[in-house]
Amino acid sequence: MHSPSFEIVTVGGGLGASAFAGAMAKKGVRVLMLEKETQFKDRVRGEYIVTWGVAEAKEVGIETALLNSCGTAIPFIEMGYGPRNLIETTALQLAGVSFFHPEMQETLLQEAESAGAEVRRGVSVTNVQPGANPSVLVANNGREGRIFARLIVVADGRGSAARKWAGFSLKTDAHPFHFAGVLLTGVSGRRDICNFVFNPEFGLIGGLVPQSKDRFRAYLGYPTDGSFRLQGGEKLGAFLAHSQKVGPMFMDCYAQAKSLGPLAVFDAGYFWVDHPYRDGVALIGEAAAVSDPSFGQGMALTLRDARVLRDALLSDSDWDGAGRKSAAGCAVCFKSRVRKRTRADREQCQKLPKTFRVCQITCSADRNCRWMKRCGRGSSASVERDLSFREFGNVSPVHGQAANDRLNSAVRAVLSGPRHYPNVRPIDSSLR
Repeated sequence: MHSPSFEIVTVGGGLGASAFAGAMAKKGVRVLMLEKETQFKDRVRGEYIVTWGVAEAKEVGIETALLNSCGTAIPFIEMGYGPRNLIETTALQLAGVSFFHPEMQETLLQEAESAGAEVRRGVSVTNVQPGANPSVLVANNGREGRIFARLIVVADGRGSAARKWAGFSLKTDAHPFHFAGVLLTGVSGRRDICNFVFNPEFGLIGGLVPQSKDRFRAYLGYPTDGSFRLQGGEKLGAFLAHSQKVGPMFMDCYAQAKSLGPLAVFDAGYFWVDHPYRDGVALIGEAAAVSDPSFGQGMALTLRDARVLRDALLSDSDWDGAGRKSAAGCAVCFKSRVRKRTRADREQCQKLPKTFRVCQITCSADRNCRWMKRCGRGSSASVERDLSFREFGNVSPVHGQAANDRLNSAVRAVLSGPRHYPNVRPIDSSLR
């Protein structure tokens, strides 16, 4: 029987690991964080927290640190209905928060260390061993060693190697589209609004997230039909040209844009572990589950994982039981309230007038839909008409306020999250 020097070891030093480690260290728990990077680099990933995720950030104690360093409060969002004031129109009355990912990682690692966690960088984890005495095998400067702990928390992202070493099986539900992204400067867009807009006519989604220091993270989602792939600096022109097709809010903002980082692309869809805990090893964040990026829930779900695991461990001295309980709750949230809700939305979508089925929330997960391109029903003219009124935020001249309210309620549920509307389908009119 080993007497571990640490009660918790985290594999990874990103958003989820740092939020969790800092929260546990503040309660006097001995935490070791292992991060292989000595300096964080720009990679294309999520850099915007929706309002319910900001509420989770407040609960784990990192919101102030983010906003005082690298974070930017974004009070408006544009999702095709016209600019929406998040503080005035959501139950949580919070703005969204954006950040540059490497700066966020540095900030939260320092916060966790200040809270009492030990941070070791430049250390590679080469194996994870579940069991009565869970441990990690680490390599540093050509030397290997094993570290035992009461609990190993794996938070090394969507491509997690530690997940495989620990014996977890990954489920997949890939969607036929790619997401490309790049960091830009010289963009003429508003600094107080985050844009996520679908264009059903071209099967595209455009995203534009303002950050500090005159930076914007631009995203473009497009079908995987093999006609093009937007990756590499030489494809920046094509990326900007396709982005301008999404809607009028993207037409002129890229005229003077220049890239500050790589243009990279990743596959979209859902990837998850059915029960992200076993024998002293817990998975959180994208090591546990990856959500459809078109819904922008990844950062919020990661913070929820950190908060739920923290609460379970602090309320139960039996950490094995607490780990199983936390994993069961997170799995239900992801599978029943995040992934399956898109299927429920499509059922509700079928009840809408045919020409109104271009709604980005209700149809975006349909793998046969090719991103709402008329849903196989409406005419091109009807799509253009509905697209026009949605992009400019007007009430549908065809279907009136009631149908608009149903779609608006779907957006509200995305912004408010599973904790606040846990048992209601996002398109349910009771959310209005």
